[in-house]
Amino acid sequence: MTQLDRRSVLAAAGLASLGLPGCARAETSRLELWNNATGPHLRGAVLAQRRVFLELDGPEFLGPGPVGVPVTDEALRALAAGGANLVVLSHPGTVAEWAPYVPDPRVEDHLNDMVRRCELAGLYVVIGFRTGPGRSEFTFHRGGAGSWFPASMINDDVWRSTEAQDGWDMMWRRTAMRFRDRANVAGYLLMVEPNANQAAPGPDGGDLDQWDPALLAEHVAGTPADWPALARRLAAVIREHDTETPILVNPDGYGHSSFAGLLDLNSAPGLVLALHDYSPRAYTHQGRGANISFARGDAEFLPPDAERWMMGEFGVARWAPNAPRYLRRRVESLERAGAGWAMFRWNSGWRGYEDRENTFNPVYGANPDAVTPVDEAPLVVTLQDLWRRNRIRPQSLLRR
Repeated sequence: MTQLDRRSVLAAAGLASLGLPGCARAETSRLELWNNATGPHLRGAVLAQRRVFLELDGPEFLGPGPVGVPVTDEALRALAAGGANLVVLSHPGTVAEWAPYVPDPRVEDHLNDMVRRCELAGLYVVIGFRTGPGRSEFTFHRGGAGSWFPASMINDDVWRSTEAQDGWDMMWRRTAMRFRDRANVAGYLLMVEPNANQAAPGPDGGDLDQWDPALLAEHVAGTPADWPALARRLAAVIREHDTETPILVNPDGYGHSSFAGLLDLNSAPGLVLALHDYSPRAYTHQGRGANISFARGDAEFLPPDAERWMMGEFGVARWAPNAPRYLRRRVESLERAGAGWAMFRWNSGWRGYEDRENTFNPVYGANPDAVTPVDEAPLVVTLQDLWRRNRIRPQSLLRR
């Protein structure tokens, strides 16, 4: 038997509580799931959902419920069967986006159901709120205002209103109290892709649109647009009710690493830096027929200066040339740094949506004109090879 190095010994010890053969020690904290020194331990995919607006979506495109797109049990089981052990739930907030900021029981119940079904499938989850009081889904689609949705549906009041931020406080209090004992909740992501740098009020009355971290910090200091200050507040709120579940924090700039230095990752116990990166964007987001390639170094990711960090979103258009090679190189650079990761995105199983909106859905293969899933899709084959490195699963407390 070859001698194990320190990293291997620590990794084996950290897996013990999950019932793996040959393990003898118990894991003491879910924070160990994000230990870069012994990881990565969590590898999976993102499932993004939003509130349904019947006047925009009709009754079928995003399904009949308050939150869409629906995710089938078959899709969750396929994800787990492929080797993944993590779902990042990029989920609408459970408190109303427009004043008065009151809890929405339908959205709360939907989130609870998603966490429960992921647990039954053997998947850890990160609960991330992409929207909430004073923040609507349409902040992510600003360029489409006036085309497929009216500009009045963009709500960025969270960067102006202390009342809206009080609503986020309430939302995370309720969430922490509800999910603190759920065995498969691996983390809380405070806000998916904060964008105060873009959407906060600018000096001329329009959007701030500031992409220099130092200038952003100077401009927002002492105002509601100071995302690092709001993140500290929300982390403290969670710790009042849940002392164990790791807290993931996206930097400003839609989770971009250049803004990571503005965050105080020591303000509360158990904070983990969560990054999003789609570089080079011209390659990862290319349209049909663009035929844009990537250079060898383009897929590499430079690790941030943080003790604990993960990659919460990255991805590539399924038809991009050599997309599987890009994906593998990106993941290998993350793995060398011990970082857990989730690719955007996994198939929901709701064909009414997926057959029309599938740029980043790997199960549709490399043909840009594909409108149905294909067998042995190249990106799926690569993902499954990478996901099979996982060695841990949550211990479900639920019965099927």
